[in-house]
Parts: sequence; structure tokens; C-alpha cells
Amino acid sequence: MKVLHLPAETGTGHNMRALAVAAKVRTLFPESEQHVYLGSKSTLFTPMFEDLGVHVHTASDQRDHANTSQLTRRFDWNSYVTGYLNRTFISGDRMLAAVALIGSVRPDVIVSDFNVAACLAAEISGIPYVLITERYDFTLGQISNASLLEAGFVLDDPEEIDAIRTSLTTLFAWVTRRARAVLTDKPSVPELDQGTPVFDALAAGNGHVVGPIVRDECAADPAPRAEIDARFGLHGAEYAIVGFGGTTMFTENKERLLSEYLTAFEKLRTDHPNARLVVIGRQTFTEEVDGVVLLDYVSDWHSLVKHAKVILSPPGWLSVTELAVMDAPVAYVLSGRDEYHEREAMTRLDHLGYTTATEPDAGTLLAILRTAFDEPETFRHRAAQASRAIAPTGNGAEAAAKLIGHVVAEASACREPAEEV
Repeated sequence: MKVLHLPAETGTGHNMRALAVAAKVRTLFPESEQHVYLGSKSTLFTPMFEDLGVHVHTASDQRDHANTSQLTRRFDWNSYVTGYLNRTFISGDRMLAAVALIGSVRPDVIVSDFNVAACLAAEISGIPYVLITERYDFTLGQISNASLLEAGFVLDDPEEIDAIRTSLTTLFAWVTRRARAVLTDKPSVPELDQGTPVFDALAAGNGHVVGPIVRDECAADPAPRAEIDARFGLHGAEYAIVGFGGTTMFTENKERLLSEYLTAFEKLRTDHPNARLVVIGRQTFTEEVDGVVLLDYVSDWHSLVKHAKVILSPPGWLSVTELAVMDAPVAYVLSGRDEYHEREAMTRLDHLGYTTATEPDAGTLLAILRTAFDEPETFRHRAAQASRAIAPTGNGAEAAAKLIGHVVAEASACREPAEEV
């Protein structure tokens, strides 16, 4: 069996899911040959895939979507479709590059992690594909014009936005129908998902909620606290972890949130002078801050998380699923209402019962930190209850690998035998 993984190129979460699936494919199908195409953070992820024996192919034009604004305040066809989608999820250039790679690798199956260009390339090439998706529709399909206006976007032509939304949903519905299997790690909330392409796929039997698609390390016992202290300079202190990375629509939101976190932490230390703050920001920091550990990215963060007092995380779904598996004391923070791509996730997390805060000031963040430090059992219990809906049982990566193997076997069985000469 030859598998080609084509994760979307916009964030580390897509790569991480591909990595988790590749690890399980290797375990379940040890004779398989695997390839992956990396369009983001390839320097970080290449050795991780190569350790699994996966052949790595990398993009020549890599863009860090965490440190560059993706949109303008004016929301229209030019800014959203031409300026954003055409560079990321629906790119003719990326589709043709995928067609060329498919022709070179000649896989038995393509595994697309929310990479619509890859699905189109698979269809053109006549190769069956499995779609892994954290979204039930394109983001705009579950965000209203009223929500965009409330977030501060300028909509010169609401009918044009409606046309974009309808077109995207039509495309995604076609992609889900043509997929041999649609796999999601996001539990459905009917009042949010009714009528979406993935909800319809679940109803039709082509879709599967497989649970968290994460690495085994997330469920493993943590490294000793002394090892964490030595690695991150925490020296036995109670510490909070805050994150503000991930794909960013407007970099000023990221910068503002960091400032609010630091202000809230300074006030927390009035009552908890020995507290420490670990900041994970997907960027290089040049200034030191007393009591604060500043980190660019931590790929093996499960031990750091499991010893933490609280985690305040952006609602990127890979992080959500990993934290759920780790049973972490977590609250979710969205840096700005105009980070429209995560509004649906925040609504879902609120429905599931997590503590959430959108565009918070230092006072709101301080209140969450104080609750976690002063009432840790209450805070942890609330997070644990919500996490059960996301990570009830089982390993989603293993379920995904089994379904991929089934798709290959089914496709092989359907091929007509070669004519005898």
C-alpha cells in the first residue's frame, strides 16, 4: 500500500494530524510506503516524518501563516477569494503541483487534511482520496454576514459575500461526496452543523467521527517534573501556559493578546508571587520578561501541559483535541472577533461547556487565571467534563488508518483484472 499525505499548508495542526495518521499506518500496515508533502514548518516536521520512514516532499514557497495578516478589513471577493483562498485551500498552482507529485509517487490513496486542492488533484488523477477535516463546511459557510459586520469587517456588497459562501459550500459538498471516506475529529452539534456537507456525509454513512487524531504521546505519562523544570527553567513553581499562535487573520490581534496576557500575569503575581507564565507564540522573542518563559513552538508539549496549573489556548482544533486527550485544565481564548476562522470553534467549545473568552482584556484573563490558581479542582472539573465530549474513548488516528486501509482494499477489489494475452 502506497499512501500520499497532503495536509493543508496553512498550519501545524494539519501536519500534526498527518503525522499521527502516518504513525498508525506504519503500525497497522508495516509494509506500506508513505509520502508527505509539507507546505508549512517543514524544517520542524521533516525529521519527525522521516523518523517514521515517511518520504518527505517540501514546498519551495513556504509562508508562516502565524506571523502574517491574511485579510484586510474590507471583506470581498478580491480580499477573501483572490487574496486568501487562492493562496491556500483552493489554489490552481497547488492543485497542479499536487497532480505532478501524484504522477511521480503513483499512490494507491491520497489522504487530504482539509486540502481541497489535493482532493481536486486526486480526482483529476483518478486516485481515491480520504478527506480528514476539522470543519463541517468552509468557515464562511458557518459564519453569517451579521457576524462579519459585528467583528468589524466592511461588506460593500453582502450579496457578493452570499455568492462566495454558496460557492464554497457547493464545492465542499462535492469534495465530501466524491471522497471514499470523510473523517472528522470534531463531534457534531446539530444546531451548529445541520445542513453542512460533513453533517450530510455522516448521515449518508460516508462520514465518520473518529475521535481525536493525535499522537500516542498525548496519552502517555508525563516526564518527571524535575526534567520539565530543567528544560524550561521553571524550578518547581506553579505555572500557567498561554498560547497565541496559529493561523492569524490580523497580526495586531496576536500582539495585543500577548500584551494583555503579560499584564494579567503581573497582577496574578500579587497573590501568587512564585507563579510562572509559559508563553508559546509561534514567533521569536527578543526581550526577556521576569517570571515569563517565552517559547516559539513546542512539538512535544504533553509533559509541559500535564504539570501546568492552567492552559489558556487558542481554539485551533488540533490543540483542542490534544488537550482533551491530556485531560488538561484548559480555557479557550480567541484573540479577536475578526479572527473569523475560529469563531465557529469558539461557539462549539462554549456549547460543550468549556470556559471561553473572545477578545479578552487583562481583567478577563486575570479572572480565569485566578480561578485556576485559587479553585483548581473546580476549574479542572469543568474542563474535564467538556473534554469527555471530544475524547470519550479510543484513538482517532488508529481508526483513520484502518479506514484508509479499507479504502485501498476496496479500490483494489473493484479494479478489473488485466486481460489475458
